[in-house]
Amino acid sequence: MRPRLFERCEILSTNDFSGTYETLLSVLSSFDCSSYFSDLLGKAQCEQKIIVDSFKNNLCRFLVQELPTLHWLAESPSSKLVKDSIDIFGSNDDCCIIIEIDKHRADQVAKKYVSRAAVTDRRNIYIALCYPGTNNMNLNECAKYFNYCKNLSLRLNNLYAGYVISKTHVSPA
Repeated sequence: MRPRLFERCEILSTNDFSGTYETLLSVLSSFDCSSYFSDLLGKAQCEQKIIVDSFKNNLCRFLVQELPTLHWLAESPSSKLVKDSIDIFGSNDDCCIIIEIDKHRADQVAKKYVSRAAVTDRRNIYIALCYPGTNNMNLNECAKYFNYCKNLSLRLNNLYAGYVISKTHVSPA
């Protein structure tokens, strides 16, 4: 089980961090998630949090290994003004990378994207990495908000990608 890319920015011209974006998408798509999310559904919220935290920390270590030209942090403060933190934050001279790991709920995708866009003062690559929360969560609604976030990112001169981690094959809407 690997993250499936659901939505991404198509880059028409090379900008100063398009190479980083392409490499990042490739690295994220190669990360094996089966030991984390194969039996997540049905577990209590506190058990899910332990699994997601383990996933986040191991993914951050994987990114450090695979993309050593970037500085990576797990649980980085989103700004000095708010107590909220970014799940995984990467940076170099060209841009910053924001990776948020959440259940595939449209409202969570939208809320996190808006809050991070509001407090990030650098050009960025934003990655929404979503895992199944319950059997009743609407993946199509989540995909619709991936598309909205992608469009907003392009207007802000940033890049965006939305991933879904799932046991079954899912296709973009």
